[in-house]
Amino acid sequence: MYKNRISGHEKAVLVVYLILFAAVALTVALMQATVIDPPLFTSPPDETARYLVPRYIFEHGSLPTGLEAESRHEVYGEFSYAYLPGLSYIVMGWVMRLFNSGISPDAYINFVTARCVNVVFGLITAVFIWLLGRRIFNKERYVWLFAFAVMFLPQHLFIHTYVNTESLCMLSIAVIYHSLMRMLQEKPDIKSLIEFAVGASILTLSYYNAYGVLLASVPIFISLYVNKDDDGKLRVDYKQMFAQGGIIILIWCVLSLWWFIRQGILFDGDFLGMKIRNSTLDAVGQNILRDKGYTFIGMIREFKPFSSAFVNFVATYGSCSILGNILIYRLYKAVYIIGVILVIAAVIYMCVKHKKIAYTVYFHAMLLIGDLITVGLWLYYCYCRDYQPQGRYVFPALFHIYWLLIKGYEFGIEKIPGKERNKTIICGCGCIFVCMLLLWYVCGYAVPAYKAGA
Repeated sequence: MYKNRISGHEKAVLVVYLILFAAVALTVALMQATVIDPPLFTSPPDETARYLVPRYIFEHGSLPTGLEAESRHEVYGEFSYAYLPGLSYIVMGWVMRLFNSGISPDAYINFVTARCVNVVFGLITAVFIWLLGRRIFNKERYVWLFAFAVMFLPQHLFIHTYVNTESLCMLSIAVIYHSLMRMLQEKPDIKSLIEFAVGASILTLSYYNAYGVLLASVPIFISLYVNKDDDGKLRVDYKQMFAQGGIIILIWCVLSLWWFIRQGILFDGDFLGMKIRNSTLDAVGQNILRDKGYTFIGMIREFKPFSSAFVNFVATYGSCSILGNILIYRLYKAVYIIGVILVIAAVIYMCVKHKKIAYTVYFHAMLLIGDLITVGLWLYYCYCRDYQPQGRYVFPALFHIYWLLIKGYEFGIEKIPGKERNKTIICGCGCIFVCMLLLWYVCGYAVPAYKAGA
């Protein structure tokens, strides 16, 4: 844990970090098309259909059910994004009503306002990622390497620039991870409990694919109340655990359950809204590989979804159509491979040195289970629902992946002999490196595509 007070230098870097994120995110948000415009497809994925939900809230001051024609896009038939949790859309709709009252609901300014809500969510996420880094790493240089690497991954920045629910979901995951680390390092208190409950509530109302994060958090939370007694036996403080866990559950129920009760009433007990969602998707006609006779292994071998997902994980703006220079993806692949090697080396080193890493292994194993749930859901949807091998679907695992990777790089850099200043320079170069890759992609490929498709 980086325990130093925030210095003037750190504040200055924080300002640069946030301004750079805001500048790039706003550029992308303002330049993207607001309609699908082939062959460039510069409009973000499904955005025109997603936008119907906040627009309905703007016009009517109430939530759509998904049954209204106004909440459905003609291309999607009876499907509507109003069937799924959409706290982001609610915020967008009311911000639009607050700032754009009297303006035509179809005006470009409304669309941009909705996008800018996610830009703000991205800025708040950037702050929480920085705060999380201060709790993960012991030295400032690794805090910034973690923060820059996470927030300036091109595809991660992209999801904070258009109308979707993933942006708020990523913010909620950052809040949850920060609250878990806060409870781990300082013991659970009312502030950390409320922080976790609010993060969990936001995630619940944002994105089903991220529920693995919540499941992984439960055993970690329980472990906070496990202690050794004088005899060396493990004891669980059930009284404290249920009392403080009850606070989280109570806040979560108050903030989240209304949505599922509403859905259950509207759709005959379909409180998740998944049955009506799936039935409408089937009516539209999806690219379901299972129904076409492919086996799961056959899908992996023939379609290579992991390769496609990797490219999208790094950078494909527009409707997954704006590709960057192949060197960008190769450089990221090298960064990830080296990072994984360093993580493995760090674990082996700690085991050989007989350091106490049992709880660290447990902690990250639980988070990895959450990551695997996310990946498993993505593969399930690819095979059984609609084949879309997009890396953004596994973004709920992004923060933990980078957590481990930067820990690996920390291990490697600290083993380099020499002055501390040189190690700080290496990390600084790493921050500049990820910024340059982002700007190379956005300025060299995304912006020209937006201009050509305008």
